[in-house]
Amino acid sequence: MSVMRYPSLMERPVYRRIIVVSMRKMKKNDMPALYGTAVRAFQADYEQYGVYPPLMDLKRRRLRPPRIFGKTVLEGDTIIGGAFILALGKKGTIGAVFLDPSQQGKGYGRQAMLTIEKMYPKVKKWKLETPEGSERNHRFYESLGYVKVGEMRDSKSGMVGFVYEKNR
Repeated sequence: MSVMRYPSLMERPVYRRIIVVSMRKMKKNDMPALYGTAVRAFQADYEQYGVYPPLMDLKRRRLRPPRIFGKTVLEGDTIIGGAFILALGKKGTIGAVFLDPSQQGKGYGRQAMLTIEKMYPKVKKWKLETPEGSERNHRFYESLGYVKVGEMRDSKSGMVGFVYEKNR
C-alpha cells in the first residue's frame, strides 16, 4: 500500500533573492570609492601579471578614463563596482567592468552586463578584452554569448589578452 505525502505546514517555501543592480553616470564624488573597488577587483590580476589594467593611474590614485565613459554599478544605494563603455553607432567596447570581490559570485556582474546591453540598444556588436589566464572571466563572458575572436599582447607587460565579441 502506498502512502500519500502531504506538505507539512512547517515546511517553508524556498525564496530566491531577486537581483537588482542599477547603473548611473559616474559622479565626481563616486571616484574615491570606485578607485578602491577597482584596486580590490584587479588585485588578483596584479598578483598574477605584475600590472593593473591601464584604466588605473596608481601614482595619482584615480581611474584614467574620463567619467563621461563611466557608469557606477549600484546595489541599492551602495557602490559595488563600475564600468567604462564606449558606444559609437552599432559598435560598442566595454573597456572594463569591475565589482568589489565581496560582491562577486552573486549575479551582480551578469545583471550589470545585461544592463549595459539594454542601455545601448543600437549597438549590434560588443567587444571586450580580458587576460589570458582569467578562466573565470572567460566562462562568464562566454555564458553571456561572447565568443573569443583573437588574442593581443601588451607591449609593456607582455601580458596576453583574449578579445571577445558578441553580435546581436
